[in-house]
Amino acid sequence: MKAPSLSLSHRLLLLTAVALLPALAILGFNEFTLRTARQAEIHDYALRMSELAALEMERLMTGAAALMVAVASAPVAIDAGAECSGYLNRLSAQLPQVSLINITDLDGHSLCATAAPAQDLRPELSASVRQSLIEQLFAIGEYVEVAAGPALLLGTQRRGEGGSLQGFVIATLGLDYLGRVLKERPFAQGSALTIADRNGMIIAREPFPERFVGTRVPDAFLPLVTGAESGTMQVISQDGTERILGYQPASRPLGLYVSAGSAVADAMSPINDATIRGVILAAVGGFVAMLLALSFGRQFIRRPVLRLLRTIRAWRSGDHSARTRMVGQAEFHQVGEAIDDLLDELSQRQIAQQEAEQHRDLLARELDHRIKNLLATVQAVARQSFRNSEVAEESLQAFYGRLAVMADAHKLLTARHSESASVEAVVKTAIGPFFGKEQPRFTLSGANVELHAKAALSLAMALHELCTNASKYGALSNESGQVSIGWALTEGHKLILTWRESGGPRVVPPSGKGFGSRMIERALAADLGASVTFDYAPAGLTCTIIAAETALLDRQEAGSGPFRPVPAVMDRA
Repeated sequence: MKAPSLSLSHRLLLLTAVALLPALAILGFNEFTLRTARQAEIHDYALRMSELAALEMERLMTGAAALMVAVASAPVAIDAGAECSGYLNRLSAQLPQVSLINITDLDGHSLCATAAPAQDLRPELSASVRQSLIEQLFAIGEYVEVAAGPALLLGTQRRGEGGSLQGFVIATLGLDYLGRVLKERPFAQGSALTIADRNGMIIAREPFPERFVGTRVPDAFLPLVTGAESGTMQVISQDGTERILGYQPASRPLGLYVSAGSAVADAMSPINDATIRGVILAAVGGFVAMLLALSFGRQFIRRPVLRLLRTIRAWRSGDHSARTRMVGQAEFHQVGEAIDDLLDELSQRQIAQQEAEQHRDLLARELDHRIKNLLATVQAVARQSFRNSEVAEESLQAFYGRLAVMADAHKLLTARHSESASVEAVVKTAIGPFFGKEQPRFTLSGANVELHAKAALSLAMALHELCTNASKYGALSNESGQVSIGWALTEGHKLILTWRESGGPRVVPPSGKGFGSRMIERALAADLGASVTFDYAPAGLTCTIIAAETALLDRQEAGSGPFRPVPAVMDRA
């Protein structure tokens, strides 16, 4: 794939950007490390918050347990006599957090209680906690609703003087009191604390207790309530806030589920602020670096480069005295010195080339003069030799014509001072002796195609033969015949030249090939690598010459120069 073309300024900016990449990579790595460490800190903090909340609940429940054990040990509670209810009412007045105290037998039937409606004293209310109290002194039950409002059920054993289990002391801890205790705790912004019973019923929540107390923990979080191990996880809380949650399952001795969460956005706020500051500083630093790169680049790179370019352009435009005049050890100065040395060498070569061309022109003119003399000598010798012979005049004229074409073709090549000639020039040279001034007989069309010298000479000879045959038997043998010559390049870089006659006598295919036809085929095959085909249609001869690529001086644009009629050839100089 071709590399994009970039200006010097763009290259400097790209180089500066590449130089800034390591610093950006370091910033990115530091950012990743800080965020990872902060995430770990938040997880650890959430777990510790849940442990502290669980310890606080355990302290609260321990106080309630001590109170209930004291009640269960009081003589009035053991006897459960007439004084029992009054004792419990006086005690309840001093403990507003306790909404109900009920002393029951083993089946849960109330023996005495604080003032409460009958539905608060039904055995079914305390069935689960009484089942737990068979094997333990104190037990925390579930969320219940009593006349005083939502509460947490608590219970302890009641034993007689002999130590036998006689019944239970059942109490309810008001959730309003529990909510006030939580609200008094210090909370970080965005933090949340949830306490639920072993069934997942929320008994305390901060913030928004009014929305969640008395509702069940979502099913997605129930495995945390019933699990065996504490831990942390990142969740979307019920209030829609993304938090990192530390939790203590209800399977712990406390018998309550406790979770404490820290809002991710608030916890990561310092990191995010630092990131924004870092990005802004990096952007400003990068912008300043780009400006400095452009400024210094124009001063120390662009100016020397433009000086070098101006020198080269001036030299190419004809000012061969232009030089960079740069001297020094810096790289640009070394390049300038090298360019000055090269221009000096080119100037010397140009002078030498001009002298060589002048000498070559002199030799070419001398060679042209000698060849003309040689051809004239050959023609004179031929006339003298065949003056008294039986050679037909027609054969002699054909021989003289071929010599003339050779002379004209050679003149065409030497006049151009090169080893090539265009197809158009070769065609005009070959047909020159056969056109008329008053009645043009030829139409030419084709692309600008250059041939090697040997190929040009062979093509000129072949066209001369075609002209000779046309003047004897074809379109040039009467007054109305026309010849169309066209050439073009194919996609495969082959030259196709077509000679097409019209308006002449009716064409009769020859019984065999004459000397002219054989000469055309052999010469063109040898010098142009060409194939030649003749179509002897009654309306006029068509000769098609397909030359190989090796005959061309250079590859031309395929399909260039479509066949278009052009004016007939004018008189030669």
